[in-house]
Amino acid sequence: MKKKRNYKKLTIDDRMIIQAGLANHESLTQIAKRLHKNKSTISKEISRNGSGHPGYERCKTSFICNVCPKRGFCTRPKFYYDFIKANQIAEREKVVSRAHSRLSVDQITFIDSIVTPGVQKGQSLHHIYISNKELQSLCCERTIRRLIYRDQLTVRPFNLRRYTAFKHELKKKEEPRNKIAQINNLRDMLGRTYQDYINYRFEHKRANIVEFDSVIGTLTDKKAILTITLVKYNFQFGLLIEKGSPSSVCRAIRNLFDKIGIELAKKIFAICICDNGTEFASFFKLETYNQIQIIKTFYTRPYKSSDKPTCERLHEFVRYVLPKGHSLDSLTQDDLDDMFSHINSYSRKSLGDKCPYNLVKRAFGTGFLKAINIRKINSKDVCLKPRF
Repeated sequence: MKKKRNYKKLTIDDRMIIQAGLANHESLTQIAKRLHKNKSTISKEISRNGSGHPGYERCKTSFICNVCPKRGFCTRPKFYYDFIKANQIAEREKVVSRAHSRLSVDQITFIDSIVTPGVQKGQSLHHIYISNKELQSLCCERTIRRLIYRDQLTVRPFNLRRYTAFKHELKKKEEPRNKIAQINNLRDMLGRTYQDYINYRFEHKRANIVEFDSVIGTLTDKKAILTITLVKYNFQFGLLIEKGSPSSVCRAIRNLFDKIGIELAKKIFAICICDNGTEFASFFKLETYNQIQIIKTFYTRPYKSSDKPTCERLHEFVRYVLPKGHSLDSLTQDDLDDMFSHINSYSRKSLGDKCPYNLVKRAFGTGFLKAINIRKINSKDVCLKPRF
């Protein structure tokens, strides 16, 4: 049976895997197999959307300068592949390829000879279009407006009547690289992308899923809250960490594993997912403990909070107690434990009017709850108001 080909266009995740594969010294064939694409697709992607200096010619040493051992002292024009720039070039090409008119140059010149004098007399586009049957036979009124906004006619958009009455889309600024991906080495993303997470979760349907995120206070704070969410139980607790520090995150989670024991950690933290924030740059290192793999880690897509929806939803309760703009530097770990004890004792309609504390207690026992210092609060005493 002939294998069905994948004709979907490359996404930013696919391009990230291409760059990661190049950094890992993989061949184009290996990268193509990983993405289930044809080898020629990968080759064309690099050639079309790579960033090269003028006068670049392919050298014999390497196909691309990303991993060339001589690039540090080579004086020839360079050619690099950067997945962010490549995605921007591809997206821009989609727009440019569609932003041309089917009208010939002579037809556009004829339209210009009618529209420009009319606009100069203070006439609206609609009046000009209705008054000239020649225009009606060539195109619609909307096409004339598009030609003006593309600068294909002599008249300019600001010359039109009621120009300011219409909304005009502003061009989005290109996001700098450090806001798109915080992972220092893209090779660490291989096998840990969001699509890998979907595939792995499908193969391990009964495995427990844990979402990680951070909550910050003010820009000048030195502390932040690492939130850990057990998705199945809507249970969330937090650890105090140094703001933006990858080592602080790893240290806090490893200390947690030591408290609850490796066997329980393997059961509770089977599948872990976090975003691309600076504090999670070393998150993948948590997979192994004493050189033995105990959990599986993944990263969400850039700017996709919907990839870990439970975590983001439960942050609403955190903001009840710690509103945005509230400094976290004065908080202690005991304060956090008290706050999350109240949050996890709060009855949820989505859980059948049960609270997350009782569900986790039944699933993992009181030993786990004591280890993370979360206690049961009487339902009548639950308080979700600012008090720190």
